[in-house]
Amino acid sequence: MEKPLPYLEQQHCIFHGVALIASIDPQALTPELRQMRDNMIKAMDLNALMIDRGMK
Repeated sequence: MEKPLPYLEQQHCIFHGVALIASIDPQALTPELRQMRDNMIKAMDLNALMIDRGMK
């Protein structure tokens, strides 16, 4: 099994994914892409919270 990415690298990957989805016209987003975007934002928030609490 591969070693999981550190939280800061996870944040970077998630932010990149959100930025890619955000570059799509909001009217053209499918419900699946909207859900994926929302989940990525929630994951980014959770990772930031864990970093702030020192749970690296």
